[in-house]
Amino acid sequence: MILNKEPEVRWVQQQHEKIRKKRDFQRVRFPGQTSNIRGDPLALLRSIATGSQINYRSTDSHLTFHDPLFKEQWYLNGGAKDGLDMNVGPAWQKGYTGKGVVVSILDDGIQRNHPDLDKNYDPEASYDINDNDSDPMPRDNGDNKHGTRCAGEVAGIAFNDICGVGVAYKSRIGGVRMLDGTVNDAVEAKALGLNPNHIDVYSASWGPEDDGSTVDGPGPLARRAFIYGVTSGRLGKGSIFVWASGNGGRYTDSCNCDGYTNSIFTLSISSATQGGYKPWYLEECSSTLATTYSSGTPGHDKSVATVDMDGALRPDRICTVEHTGTSASAPLAAGIVALALEANPSLTWRDMQYLVVLTSRPEPLEKENGWVLTGSKRKVSHKFGYGLMDAGAMVNLAEKWITVPAQHICKSREINEDRQIQGSVGYTLQTHMDVNGCAGTVNEVRYLEHVQCKITLRFFPRGNLRILLTSPSGTTSTLLFERPRDVAKSNFDDWPFMSVHFWGERAEGRWTLQIINGGRRRVNQAGVLSKWQLIFYGTQTNPIRLKTDVDSTSARASSSVASGVSDIYNRGNVAAAEWEWNGDSANLFSTNFNGFTNYQNTFTAAGSNVNKKFATLDGRTIPTSQRENVMADSNNKLVILHDCDPECDQQGCYGRGPTQCVACKHYRLDNTCVSRCPPRSFPNQGGVCWPCHESCETCAGAGQDSCLNCSPSYNYVTDLAVCLQTCPDGYFESEYHALIMMTFLLLLSYYQASKKKKEYVKVTNDAYVSSLFLAIFPCQRVAKAETQKEWQR
Repeated sequence: MILNKEPEVRWVQQQHEKIRKKRDFQRVRFPGQTSNIRGDPLALLRSIATGSQINYRSTDSHLTFHDPLFKEQWYLNGGAKDGLDMNVGPAWQKGYTGKGVVVSILDDGIQRNHPDLDKNYDPEASYDINDNDSDPMPRDNGDNKHGTRCAGEVAGIAFNDICGVGVAYKSRIGGVRMLDGTVNDAVEAKALGLNPNHIDVYSASWGPEDDGSTVDGPGPLARRAFIYGVTSGRLGKGSIFVWASGNGGRYTDSCNCDGYTNSIFTLSISSATQGGYKPWYLEECSSTLATTYSSGTPGHDKSVATVDMDGALRPDRICTVEHTGTSASAPLAAGIVALALEANPSLTWRDMQYLVVLTSRPEPLEKENGWVLTGSKRKVSHKFGYGLMDAGAMVNLAEKWITVPAQHICKSREINEDRQIQGSVGYTLQTHMDVNGCAGTVNEVRYLEHVQCKITLRFFPRGNLRILLTSPSGTTSTLLFERPRDVAKSNFDDWPFMSVHFWGERAEGRWTLQIINGGRRRVNQAGVLSKWQLIFYGTQTNPIRLKTDVDSTSARASSSVASGVSDIYNRGNVAAAEWEWNGDSANLFSTNFNGFTNYQNTFTAAGSNVNKKFATLDGRTIPTSQRENVMADSNNKLVILHDCDPECDQQGCYGRGPTQCVACKHYRLDNTCVSRCPPRSFPNQGGVCWPCHESCETCAGAGQDSCLNCSPSYNYVTDLAVCLQTCPDGYFESEYHALIMMTFLLLLSYYQASKKKKEYVKVTNDAYVSSLFLAIFPCQRVAKAETQKEWQR
């Protein structure tokens, strides 16, 4: 590329347009039903609900809102089947409203002057990337209502007689206009990296096409923005990214083929209908963390009531009861997250995921099949994750929560053996991997959070495959369901299928991977699994520790949750009381880019462009005056990188030299990237050079039995596979001396036999002979009597 040769150009990457879809849909119209509220809003809403068999309880147990659409916000006021809802009322009654928390909607913009949003609007949480200015106001053409609707779910103003109320109705709300124009990697990175020390929660209700055949995810710049967000955002506590899991259910799509919802950095949120069932658009996958209510079957289940976009602000067009899909689910989750952050502003991005896992309720959704009991004794589902989010339980647990220990990342070895996947229907390829969870190293994982299974395979049609992973605790998670529309002749190339179903289990033991040809399409040629690897995320010590110095009311309110949490993590594990977190998270959540080293080589996969050697966070080229700058700029939005050392991998570097790599191409030794580990060291599963045992000159592991060659003054004991300074009883120091000694013994035995007229074959049992062996031999075992008989012949 000619630009690369220009002296003023430090980095360049061709940007390609990415197809990104909003995760709502146009509702089927019924008589008397419109997309906006006209005339008497409540009268029309009641007419729309006519015919529904679902009743909802009164709102006496909740705060009394006089906002006209609150009664139609069934998911907030007990209007779901059996009087259920998101249990936001108890959080509101404790005084939590999202005050002090900033949420940004990454979408097609938000109508900042909407009367149900304007007082909560935050310009510092907003930007127009499509037109490159600070005003996120959408184009008023009928196609850009989506972001405004999402914003109303989070921060719709309460007690103002307009529309309904937001879950976090006193939170600050902003919006990024990014979907109303060309979307590429740089655009996504700018949105994800906007003002990360001001914005707490990013909510996104879009993604790659949910067509049942696409496999796509964030590009290199967007990946860096995610990593920067969780390592440096919120002054080191980590940005919280909430994502809609996808609407491809009608096409049997899988949200594990979406690199945004399949990421460990996102809270992937699914949907449930008013009746507590799987909606027709839901995608099933193992990366979904939890669920909120949303739309269901038109004419039977209600949708979500919120604000609507109208440039003229006509009173009959600024509200809607037709927000739909997982697009509506993610903002509800973002609002609940805001309540939890108000209850405990110290929560990190991983703390928030723990709270969601531990407080979400499977019971309201158990009428749908598919629930399994995991090894940590929690129910989980490929449809709903850990269940329906519970705002009351989340704020109660947040009040008592102590920050989890630093995240450890343990990588298994890569298995690079080609294994054939036969084309016969129902054929199952099964393979195993025994892991120790990086025991005894700085990467040790004993308590799991996320598990990634990076797979490289070739199979046509790819959509025929079902992929399952079973943990040592016996939990089986489906990483990929069959996708009948995925008929392209494409591979999975290091695609990191992610599962949250092993949360709280142990990593150590045997993991089983199964690949099943479960589809109905004809297969003309066998496929090949060429590589797979497991990456474990979690902690070495028990992550659960709750405060005791809260008021008695809060303690009583959260006691049931707290006891359940303790039970889960104490089954067969180190008791929580034996561990005390010291609060030092600097090793992970630094205020510069050093957090990237925690994620080296774990988020590159097919579906994204290969990253260049160096890049800026938001995709801009580096001005000459800033070439030496390796830190964030004054807004903490831009990190500038350099020409990188040859030992840096494709993620880039912070500066020049092998100590400044984001991640190493080969191995890491004391924060320096090296092409090979030095003598008397070996690369562990995380690619870090660790010292061998003192008896080893070269080794394959840290133990005394892992020597490949012995250190000077040590002898290798062949059949014991260890290096010792002194040969044990019954061993010689070399084969040459052993042969001489054996010849001598045979001659001696013949001499004795001829003199005494009897055989002497038990030479090795003679104490005198054994004592001769000790001083003479790389330690070989002394020949047995039977072998000596052969020699005598």
